[in-house]
Amino acid sequence: MPPFTYRLAPAGAVPFALREQMAETFVAAARRFALEAGIDRLTIDNPMARGFFSFRSRSAPSAPELAGLFPPDRPSSSGPLPPSGYHDGARVPLDTGLELLRAVLLHEGPWCRLHAEGGFFLHVGERHDLYAGGAARYTEAAAHARRSGLTVEPVERSPYDPALDETDPQPPADAAFWTAVHCLVAEHGGVLVEERHVGGDHRWHRPTTAAEITGVRALLTPRARLAVWPDLTDDIEAVRAAVLGSQRLELLVQQHPGRIPWARLAEPWMGCADLAFPMIGSGPGSRAGLVPLAPADRHPLLAGVLPDADGVVRARWRTNRTPADERRTLLGSLRTGDVVTGTVASGLDDVGVHVHLDVERERDRPLGFLRVPEMSWEYFEDVAEVAPIGRRIRAEVLHVDLEWERVALSVKALSPDPWRPFAEALRTGDTLPGTVTRTIPFGVFVRIAPGVEGLVHESEFAGRTFAAGDDVRVTLLAVDLERRRISLSPAPEA
Repeated sequence: MPPFTYRLAPAGAVPFALREQMAETFVAAARRFALEAGIDRLTIDNPMARGFFSFRSRSAPSAPELAGLFPPDRPSSSGPLPPSGYHDGARVPLDTGLELLRAVLLHEGPWCRLHAEGGFFLHVGERHDLYAGGAARYTEAAAHARRSGLTVEPVERSPYDPALDETDPQPPADAAFWTAVHCLVAEHGGVLVEERHVGGDHRWHRPTTAAEITGVRALLTPRARLAVWPDLTDDIEAVRAAVLGSQRLELLVQQHPGRIPWARLAEPWMGCADLAFPMIGSGPGSRAGLVPLAPADRHPLLAGVLPDADGVVRARWRTNRTPADERRTLLGSLRTGDVVTGTVASGLDDVGVHVHLDVERERDRPLGFLRVPEMSWEYFEDVAEVAPIGRRIRAEVLHVDLEWERVALSVKALSPDPWRPFAEALRTGDTLPGTVTRTIPFGVFVRIAPGVEGLVHESEFAGRTFAAGDDVRVTLLAVDLERRRISLSPAPEA
């Protein structure tokens, strides 16, 4: 690491509304550091698809300067995937590099380190901070950054110093590697080639002939990591069964005739064949398979890293676990029926509330989501009555959505449904005490037991008036168990 390193950070917390303004301040400071170092080009190092915090799919940054770096990942036609300009070792003009830096600062998807000759570097951190350094003190750039409102402090090193990388060195995907691929295709009729061109993303190829292997090689992104897996199978029922029974994080890879292979996180419900639109499609020519995600589970037939044109492997892919890795591991460990605790973090109008689970990192976006119908068996007027921000809750996991990184919760699932046993015990003509809970245009609702309400239709009022909070006596007219409805009438006044 170069001897001079600075950490640049805002003077205080950055409100969401000011994040673009703050990103502009960082980019201007980074430009000053680069110009003082005499840098006009930057090299992309260890690019990631979606940064530190999430594996959720996002569109590529929209800045015109970055259009050449991010071609479409999945063309509308069935043609081959274009190689990406956003790859390890790519050299870009300073303006392009700074626009990429802006996208990283705004969490628009990518993350990477930017390096240049003489040890110059720019690293975006996890907490609205930027590390810049090189062989000089950059006194003027540091002073300008301070005048712009940033805190600038010398530090020993960047936490993203390549010397701190954990790596898993792999052999080169050289001539011997491709000879082995040819042998596998000749023996088995095809293989699945996984191309990890950036961190956290994959492209898929399925060569079945020698000519197709040559075509795949021409499409690969420089310095990509490759893994060769057994070919996809046409036994769709076997794949569905494997998905239903899987207890680990895996990618479901599918291919239909005339299309390139694509993948998504496998979730058990996807293995159901009786869905209106089965997630694992069948039919002539359809194929599918599962590829494990956790490093300990991955045992490909072949693995290697693409060398540079001179045959030297220069890519040093870091394997340091990120918050996104921890998040995905946590999601994969949760099961329907688990009981979790957490704190209500924010509301979403009348839809529900986000819940920060106790098992999450403090800085993570809340994983839990508690919808209004799952908050209580009893009627309530305002979410703030039962789930105000800051309230501690205990809830049951209803579903874990790996794709959207969300855990559906239910508080009322932890207590018995009071409605059915009470309603089943009622008999037509029973007279019960109750309390009016709310009025509606055609009647009033009356609570006759905790969590149990019935409707007194206006046609039953017989000239009487009711207001919320009134204590009344009512007579049971009917119970609809299937629709969970109770019809009441005011009991005759004594």
